[in-house]
Amino acid sequence: MKTMISTKQILLLVLLLLIGTGNGYASYQERAYLQTDKQFYIAGELLWLKLYTTNIEGELSSFSKVGYVELLNDSIPEVQVRLDLTDGTGSGWMELPVTLPTGYYRLVAYTRYMQNEGEDIFFEKKISVVNPYQPQETRAGAEKHSFKQPNRIKSNPIITVSTDKASYQARDKGVIRIQGLPADSISLSVSVAGTDPIQITAPSIREWKESLFSKGTASFTAKIIPEHEGPIYEGQLIDRSNNQPATEYGIVGLLSFPGENIQVFNGKTDKNGHITFYTGLTHGKKEIATVALNTSGKSYRIDLQSPFARHRPKTFPPVYLDSTWHQYLLQRSMGVQVMQVYTGDSINRIESASPYMFSKPYKSYILDEYTRFPFIEEILTEFIPIARVSKKNGKRTFSVLTEKMDKFSTQTLVLFDNIPVKDQEQIYSYNPLLLKKIDVYLGHYIFGGQRFDGILSFSTYKGDYQGIKLDPATQLFDKGGTQATRYFYTPVYEEEKDKTSGKPDFRHTLLWIPTLQSDGQKEMTIPFYTSDLPGEYTITVEGIGRSGTLVNAAYTINVTN
Repeated sequence: MKTMISTKQILLLVLLLLIGTGNGYASYQERAYLQTDKQFYIAGELLWLKLYTTNIEGELSSFSKVGYVELLNDSIPEVQVRLDLTDGTGSGWMELPVTLPTGYYRLVAYTRYMQNEGEDIFFEKKISVVNPYQPQETRAGAEKHSFKQPNRIKSNPIITVSTDKASYQARDKGVIRIQGLPADSISLSVSVAGTDPIQITAPSIREWKESLFSKGTASFTAKIIPEHEGPIYEGQLIDRSNNQPATEYGIVGLLSFPGENIQVFNGKTDKNGHITFYTGLTHGKKEIATVALNTSGKSYRIDLQSPFARHRPKTFPPVYLDSTWHQYLLQRSMGVQVMQVYTGDSINRIESASPYMFSKPYKSYILDEYTRFPFIEEILTEFIPIARVSKKNGKRTFSVLTEKMDKFSTQTLVLFDNIPVKDQEQIYSYNPLLLKKIDVYLGHYIFGGQRFDGILSFSTYKGDYQGIKLDPATQLFDKGGTQATRYFYTPVYEEEKDKTSGKPDFRHTLLWIPTLQSDGQKEMTIPFYTSDLPGEYTITVEGIGRSGTLVNAAYTINVTN
């Protein structure tokens, strides 16, 4: 029997008991630190980030496997991302909307578990965004900024950062040297970005660690389960007859991620109609489907709740940039547009969803290998003898052979592009020419106490459930899973022909490596390549070791035409 109630749920129950003691205080505390490639952006640019999670001592923690980062305008989220965390670190990106108005924004980072202590312990830093595509009005109380060349940043004395040259030409190769690294295994990030013309006060990594001790112990106000295995999704049972929350206990719900690979997770409603789904690997998944499997005759659906925290308002004064910014902003904004036009495929290279192995099907039928029939029932009758169409309560349903191969199942789980289908009549009338394959799984599968004798899985060519009309009990959400990997684009100029190519290179961030590991090395070298944009660039190196060791240093270089 293949029971889908995994040991992770037992582990999470144990963790829940360990979260707090009788006096309401936590036995374990978690903290977060966030790095970005720079602090000044143009609307439409990519913001690159790296998140660390630590314990209260500042040592890397593998307690949570999911991190949350939000770009807030006051308390309104403009961009939200959910990151996979491995051994206390995770990296990702934000695509800043081209509609973002000029101003200061809050970058807030935390884990689900940190919500037990409240927003005061979340990590927060301020960034500035300028939108050159929108007219700017002078408002009372606005901070007025004239464009100024920034001051050179000095290296931190604990480690040193240098380059093979102090000045580079356009499309030149450079080498970064990091020396004096501690023996500890350090998780590092390295960025090379145009030096920000607005110097924004943000907590350095050392100031952040000092603040961990000054804040002391915070009281827990709730018992929020940590995401120790993967993302946790919470939802509410809704009565479709009146669109009001339902309080029926024991309704089984399924949550899945539409696509090629089977990923189905179960939950069961409590006395308040609340349901929790404990999931595993959700990397790169863009959508979520839920379905309520009730047998009472009532019609329910499951509405998912946002996994992100609510935030208190925090207003920054508006920003006004005078005419001295014109040339700089023109150059930056043109660079963003030109890079999208000429190198969009490279800039927007995002890793597809990672494979998730459910189990191998007993039999997989690739329909292009068979004669195409105009009806689903004909395909099953002619080519798939271990599955059939039958009638149940006046409706046609699909079923597969039981594991002993002696009879057909009375309770088969039917999936369409990994979406559980309750009203199977919709598949019966589906155009089979749009299907790529049909997989049959034999055996017993249990989801939240609901037993299925086999699974019949229909897959389209693109995994996008094209043309299917889903049952009203099935809900689709764009909340998705954790963020997919986006590759940082950097051209290589090793040969003269590469330097003289006609493709423009207006990169403002020349290098972003968030996953560098020192592995005890005392010295490291990293190559990088300059772009066509002249000016001053800042090399920033930051990192946290397994035992809490901190490293940070900065160095500036010049790029000339």
